[in-house]
Amino acid sequence: MPSWWDRFGQEWASNGLTDDPTFAQSDAGWAFIGQAPPTVEQFNSMFQWSDDKDNWLYGQIGNVITKSGVAPNDNDLLQLYNAILGMSRTRLSNNMAVYVDATNGNDVTGTGIIGNPWKTIQHALAYLYGYIDPSGWNYIIQLAPGTYEAIYHTLPVNGAVILQGDSLNPRAYVIKNLNGSAIAVVSSAVLYVQGISVEGSGPDVDYTSMGNGIYTDRGGIVVFDAIAFGPCSRHHVWVGISGNFWPWRGGATSYTIYGGAAAHMFVSLGGAATLIQLDLTIQNNPTFPNGFLTANQSGYIQCKDMTYTGTVVNTPKYWVASAGQIYTGGQLGAIIPGDLAGYVDAASYGIFS
Repeated sequence: MPSWWDRFGQEWASNGLTDDPTFAQSDAGWAFIGQAPPTVEQFNSMFQWSDDKDNWLYGQIGNVITKSGVAPNDNDLLQLYNAILGMSRTRLSNNMAVYVDATNGNDVTGTGIIGNPWKTIQHALAYLYGYIDPSGWNYIIQLAPGTYEAIYHTLPVNGAVILQGDSLNPRAYVIKNLNGSAIAVVSSAVLYVQGISVEGSGPDVDYTSMGNGIYTDRGGIVVFDAIAFGPCSRHHVWVGISGNFWPWRGGATSYTIYGGAAAHMFVSLGGAATLIQLDLTIQNNPTFPNGFLTANQSGYIQCKDMTYTGTVVNTPKYWVASAGQIYTGGQLGAIIPGDLAGYVDAASYGIFS
């Protein structure tokens, strides 16, 4: 026996005989036949009229739900509402804050408000992509203390996307990836990050972004302030094709390093990174065997007026090759951490100044 839900799309007496009433007869109802019982054909016509109208409405509703990417479900009375909501985007007229809590949040039942947060940062980004038009305003993702899954920011939006924990205690807000980059920003997307820590691991495979703290590529931009870098199997920061890593206020910012990596910063393929007036704190004597700062294949790093406290071990100050460039404003290696001399491959047009 089919359920009532399964009957949508069916037509009564689709293979039976009908006696279709006129509009005038329909307006009169059963009175048009007088005291005689209705015929089978008249009953069939009446039910077909009802089915055809119901099925048209069901078809309209079902298609909206299906276009939203889910199958119509008779037990979910919010499907049509959510489908319509998903086809429209809220245009901001002020900054918007959403809340994410890795411990107490829920991506299914959460709403992103302070008392009902989501669980993952990626869900907060997906909500932005699907439902919000920033219209030049800030979309602020506020984290609760905890350890978070990696994020992949891929779409440019008309406003600033700000990811923040606590600038005074970034170690309490860790974004961690065990098989990739903790934060990846690509395809001309822009992300502001402050008050968070990053840790990344994964195999060292060419043309992949495994094991990085922050990875920006293909025009992606990361603007940073008060962040901390933990252990990474590849690089703390990897800036690739036309990517950019830039201090939030153009300078006079700070961050902390508490774990090692192959290189603290690796910039290549036309990417650029700026550490001007950076106040750097180094903890736990980390190691960077490929150089603290590395620029090759036309990558560019500027680090004038950078200061640091703490020490690194078994770490060349820099490595520059293949038309890469590191600019220090004549301050040379004095402002760059490292207990080993830096290396410049002048034969491949590496420049250090």
